[in-house]
Amino acid sequence: MNLRNPPPWQVLPVILLVLGLSIWAGESWLRPMLDPGAGDRVVLAVAEDCELNRAGCTVALDGMRLMLRGPDTIPPLEDFDLILEAQGPVEPLEVSYVMPGMDMGVNRFAFGAGDEGIWRAPSALPVCMSGRLDWLAQVRFAYEGREYEVRIPVLLSRPARGTQD
Repeated sequence: MNLRNPPPWQVLPVILLVLGLSIWAGESWLRPMLDPGAGDRVVLAVAEDCELNRAGCTVALDGMRLMLRGPDTIPPLEDFDLILEAQGPVEPLEVSYVMPGMDMGVNRFAFGAGDEGIWRAPSALPVCMSGRLDWLAQVRFAYEGREYEVRIPVLLSRPARGTQD
């Protein structure tokens, strides 16, 4: 047996094993950094009729109340503010927008301080080439030393089509 030039049938299983282990280890190590939904936090339920860009959503937790809202219409590729109003000692962290079942890249925005108890996260969402308009806003905040997440449906408005001459 020649160790300098082993036959391909002996090398291929080793390459596949190393490649598989590398992908698995990389996924396990990178997932918490790339996926804003990963990590140790409590996910709070919202009302079934809750939608970010209609009436907004209210979430209550141990005497603390959050109101989350956006504009009535949210067109793709246009800036908008997600507004978080809190009644209680809350620390807003970030909002990330995901499209269920579709990889739309990283769409993560930090909250900036506004008026007393009001924070804003300047946001913008890309156009989905398949024409889908349904998104999910994952709002993360800290309250009494623990991280929480609220997942709220977001429906973009259909972009206006240009007129053709």
